[in-house]
Amino acid sequence: MIKAGALLYAMFLIIVIAIISSSFILVNYYNSAYVIGSLKQEQLYRDASSGINYGLSFHQEIPLNSTIEIDLFNDEQHKVNVGKKQWGAFYILSAEAKWKNKLAVKSALIGANINEGEKIALYLADQNKPLSLTGRTIITGNCYLPKAGVKRAYIEGKSFVGNKLINGLKYNSQKSLPKINNELINENMKSFSPTLSITDSVLDYELFFEQDSIINSFQNKTLVLYSPLTINLSNKIIEGNIIIKSDKQILVSSSTIITNVILYAKGIILEKNTKGTMQIFAQDSIWIEEKCQLNYPSVIALIGKGNTEISRKIIIEEDVLIKGVVFLYNENFDRKHQALISIGEKSEITGQVYSSELLELKGKVIGGVFCKKLLLKTPSSVYENHLMDAVINRKDLSEYFVGVPLTEVIKNQRIIKWLN
Repeated sequence: MIKAGALLYAMFLIIVIAIISSSFILVNYYNSAYVIGSLKQEQLYRDASSGINYGLSFHQEIPLNSTIEIDLFNDEQHKVNVGKKQWGAFYILSAEAKWKNKLAVKSALIGANINEGEKIALYLADQNKPLSLTGRTIITGNCYLPKAGVKRAYIEGKSFVGNKLINGLKYNSQKSLPKINNELINENMKSFSPTLSITDSVLDYELFFEQDSIINSFQNKTLVLYSPLTINLSNKIIEGNIIIKSDKQILVSSSTIITNVILYAKGIILEKNTKGTMQIFAQDSIWIEEKCQLNYPSVIALIGKGNTEISRKIIIEEDVLIKGVVFLYNENFDRKHQALISIGEKSEITGQVYSSELLELKGKVIGGVFCKKLLLKTPSSVYENHLMDAVINRKDLSEYFVGVPLTEVIKNQRIIKWLN
């Protein structure tokens, strides 16, 4: 005969065993769910990375400022939304992969692979005048020059110093420069307007006037700060997914640190010793005072549309360092008011320089130069198609440099930096 205590003991053991078994089953379930979730999250990140690679390979097939769905393996299991939007002179490429409540997003700043084709040191349009060199001018790389060729010159008491005029191959240039990238020009002309797309947040700059730091992640909507008046940026830290616009002028002081931000205005002035990484776009003038330092990937751009009663100019004073791109495009040529890029002595541009009209180069360019005509101003005279004590070196530009698709010839894109 079984005692009542033994029955209670057996029931206790059954309950304990049931709890332990249930715990093992529950732990195993959550472990399995965690593993499956982790594996799926890793797959989503891989799919997002594949989406970025797809976007780089088929860049031209993705409509600007829109998103398309890609089934990576045609199995309904690896779908990715790939989007592309203009970001100043570059593009932002993004890829998003979803599964239930899980999400993986990757985005990158991309630009043109300018090393994919011919590496040109100087393209000088043929205006029926030769290129004249004097002083310690050094040009290294292949050049497209007028049919009149290149010669030595003696001006301001200086003659050419060196054994070779051009350290590279010479070809005949055309009367006009390679065609400018219309999408680059048109999209940025739209951006001078105070209104943008519905995906942006447009706010009055005065709301942020008192703030000493303005930071916005690229995972958020673009923050557009607008003012119809002149904007003076001083004693601030401005970083990230931000566009600043003025209908008049933007002044940037050396007390302001700007990183990955775009500026649009009629005129822009960077005061002496200003440092940062930025894209600046103006319609009339850009003035960069001495000893400024703009890190890669910075862009200095002047886009002139329509007629004007002034000479549109980019003035880069002495001892300025810019790693990126300097370009000027003027739609309507006016002989009385020719547009000009002026690069001062001891200044150094690493990357691309493009002027649809005049270029005055007294400093150094590590990369490529495209211009319609060269200009040299001295205390005694003004000379056309002359270079004095200037340096252009295409061979020293890094193979990893990613630039701006200034011409329609460059198609392939590469990643400049990851944004998240």
